[in-house]
Amino acid sequence: MPLAEASALAQRGGRFIALAHNRAADLAELARLAEKCERFSPLVGWETVDASTDWWPATGPAHLFLDITGIGRLFGGEERLIAEIRRDFAREGYEIEAGAASTIGRAWGGGEVQIEDCKLQIANSNLQSAICNLQSKIHSLRLPPATLSLLAQLGITRAEELLRLPRESLRSRFGERLLLRLDQFLGTAQETIVPHHPPPRFQAEWILEYPTDSRELVEQIVSQLVARIAQELAPRQEGVVQLACRLDGAGGKPLQLSVGLFRPSAQRQHLEELLRMQLEQAQLPRQIGRIGIAAQLTAALENLQAELFADSSREASRDFSLLIDRLASRLGPTAVLQPVLRSDPLPERAVSYAPVVGKKRRSEVRGQGSGVRSRKRKSQIRNLKLPADSCPLSPDPYSRPLFLHHPPLLLAAVSVVPDGPPISFEFQGQTHRIDRHWGPERIETGWWRGRSHRRDYYRVETITGHRYWIFRRLADGKWHLHGEYA
Repeated sequence: MPLAEASALAQRGGRFIALAHNRAADLAELARLAEKCERFSPLVGWETVDASTDWWPATGPAHLFLDITGIGRLFGGEERLIAEIRRDFAREGYEIEAGAASTIGRAWGGGEVQIEDCKLQIANSNLQSAICNLQSKIHSLRLPPATLSLLAQLGITRAEELLRLPRESLRSRFGERLLLRLDQFLGTAQETIVPHHPPPRFQAEWILEYPTDSRELVEQIVSQLVARIAQELAPRQEGVVQLACRLDGAGGKPLQLSVGLFRPSAQRQHLEELLRMQLEQAQLPRQIGRIGIAAQLTAALENLQAELFADSSREASRDFSLLIDRLASRLGPTAVLQPVLRSDPLPERAVSYAPVVGKKRRSEVRGQGSGVRSRKRKSQIRNLKLPADSCPLSPDPYSRPLFLHHPPLLLAAVSVVPDGPPISFEFQGQTHRIDRHWGPERIETGWWRGRSHRRDYYRVETITGHRYWIFRRLADGKWHLHGEYA
């Protein structure tokens, strides 16, 4: 409560002492309670992988997440397990609220199972009905106070009211956080628990009695350290996703190397080869006295049953992974990229590029709060009435050219009518006469994104058989070449 209100209440009793809030003490007490809860779950924490403090109270987190997958049967059912948890906290002097569900978002808002006064209430199995029956309020979505206030001003107080609104409108008005929390509540977005006790770190270190400048000796030590880490990972059925190496020398900055892998691997020879590539390109410090290697990111290995006849596709997939790892190790992780689709109506902004290797792909943390994110990205596209001599526009991605000009090239095009399709255009000093065309397809951007773009796109085929993707900008009527088909 505010200090003024607390002082007013305390003055009625005489003495009044104001103490500053100790956030560290609260987290320490929460950590103590998390350790006690490890008798109920092997995975206990108060944060998730996308943890954000914007929905925490001012005093910090006041909750615990427990992964109870397969644990309920050890206590005679999940209802008895939760009742035991409540009794355990009552002995500690705490009165708690508890909920169990298949995801963290639904457990926070009540989910399929809601505990009240140690009585188990089961909602309808249908997700939409479950939301209505549990009367889920907006605050159960763990949204920032500013977002909750804006939703209240718009008269939106229930989760089911958000489901009736278009996703693109929610994204433009409230951002990605609202859609993420809604997907986590529905179970279509992934959310995993960050354990209170971090997973074991796989690292090995070698301290030299006498510093050395020998590159050959350094490679031998690195080979032995990699063997140690691979030996530790083998019993856990885990592989390295990102490997770090540190070389400390006398009187200089330590050399830090990082190796990212496309797929988890615990093969000693493969890891040694990737590190050796990094060492060959690096300038080693003088008088190296300590060498350390750590597996910063690990993930479960893929176990496949041996087959009687070799599968060429499986071998090709393995060879492709090895090629990606070697290229990234030789050229750097930022030189090996993959396209990532983005939800943007403009074609030139609908894709971005991200590194292929070194990304975290942990899937071993499963159970309560886990899920698979499946978001369909749609472009804001409106199809106009097609001319009689043109075929319908295909909605599949193959209707788009593989090569795009960025930025689009300005063209000098000729059309019969001002708003009609082109009949010819000038490109690379030549006149291209159009034999067939498909379109128009209008692509627009929303007004909330600043300057709007309105274009009419045509797929055209010239008399020589070449196909192009051109558009007319509605603001000034100028034609542009945006793409070419193979």
